[in-house]
Amino acid sequence: MISKKQSIIAVTLVNCFALFFACVYAVPVFFYDEKPVAKAEPIIVAPPKPDPFVGVLLEAEAAYVVDTGTGKVLFAKNEEAQLPLASVTKVMTALVASSLPETMVVAVTGEDLRNGNGGLSLGEEWSLKNLLDYTLIVSSNSGASAIAGAAGAVMANQEGDISARNEGVFVQEMNVTARKLGMAQTYYLNPNGLDIDDELAGSYGSAKDMAILFNHILKTDPMLLESTSYDSLLFTSQSGVSHRADNTDTIVRSVPGLTASKTGYTLLANGNLVIAFNAGLMKPVVIAVLGSSQEGRFTDVQKLVNAAILKIGQGE
Repeated sequence: MISKKQSIIAVTLVNCFALFFACVYAVPVFFYDEKPVAKAEPIIVAPPKPDPFVGVLLEAEAAYVVDTGTGKVLFAKNEEAQLPLASVTKVMTALVASSLPETMVVAVTGEDLRNGNGGLSLGEEWSLKNLLDYTLIVSSNSGASAIAGAAGAVMANQEGDISARNEGVFVQEMNVTARKLGMAQTYYLNPNGLDIDDELAGSYGSAKDMAILFNHILKTDPMLLESTSYDSLLFTSQSGVSHRADNTDTIVRSVPGLTASKTGYTLLANGNLVIAFNAGLMKPVVIAVLGSSQEGRFTDVQKLVNAAILKIGQGE
């Protein structure tokens, strides 16, 4: 017969075994009997988009492509190299002269015609605005000289100099303006960019500086370069002489959304071209090419235009 003490011990043992098995089987259930956690979806990283500018081959010694809306540089090649500017010089000539009244009359002198007539006649008179537009489109050296001489005389006269012409004062103002704009590699010796001799160019600057100049004009006075976006224009001087102006930039129609352009070519400079265009909605881009060949400047810029449009299309 089982004593009371033995009975208590037996019950205690049973309870201990029950508790032991409860811990062995219940605890895992407590910890693991939950709804399975959903597996995280794998993160797919899109491969980087190929840079449209990679592999672009240029004849130019220097080139610069900038999104002027954001300031982002899309492409650069020797962008700070100081090179002859040739007739790209006339863009600064136009900027400095634009401070004077558009209706100011400019007369063409024999001195202006010393490097060719540029389509102008001795004694012919123009309004400053029309002569600026004509000079930029056809890249008239005589036009640039006439503007600089007449405008320089006005600038000098304001300081008490009563000389009839003063091209030197005007060129000095071109250099002052370049420094104000932060064009560190640029200086001018004449207002048209013609080579002075076999070794000295009429002006020097960098592709980056030319982009700075274009960007400044497009933001402060976009109408100043509007004429350079046309294939050709007709002008009538104050003297009643009609002139057809054909743009020296032969790819005006090939560049979508072109807003400004300027060519340049001399023996020292070779081929230069600077343009501004819209590579997309509200995506203004400036491209500067210096030191290419006479024809290569156009193909170089066209390559950079195509690459810029693709780059902007990528959301860059």
